[in-house]
Amino acid sequence: MSDMNKRAMLALMMAAATPALAQFGGRRRERPSTEKDGGGEPRINTLEVAVHELHEDLKLTAEQAPLWQAYLDKVRALGNDVARERGRRPAQGNVQQQIDRIVDAARNRLTALEDIAQAAKALYAKLAPEQQPAADPRLANLMAMPLAQDAPRGRPDR
Repeated sequence: MSDMNKRAMLALMMAAATPALAQFGGRRRERPSTEKDGGGEPRINTLEVAVHELHEDLKLTAEQAPLWQAYLDKVRALGNDVARERGRRPAQGNVQQQIDRIVDAARNRLTALEDIAQAAKALYAKLAPEQQPAADPRLANLMAMPLAQDAPRGRPDR
């Protein structure tokens, strides 16, 4: 079965199994997870699915595994920070304090992205030439996923 067929089959199985997976609760390491959306319906964590697929495709060596884990830990930390911010109450204080909080959050995200970029470059440098096509551009795309999940949807109220 080709990689494309395997991915399509994985996506179909995950979509069909999502309700069943949700009832089991806990997460296993290196496996895609499910979460509940606002309506209580389980949804697939797209970051974890992408991580799992890339990890399988890279076929990492023992030497590369710690570099992968360092990269992954940083990506997940950014995702957790974004989710935590999303769950906070709207900003309190005057407009200047709100602006300062927004700038601080952006500065923190930039620092996190720079850390992820360093880890990604270190990992990519240790990939064999036959592994690099699987990582390119997915290694970069993974680091942007937590930010994309936080992007505003629709028009802001006026």
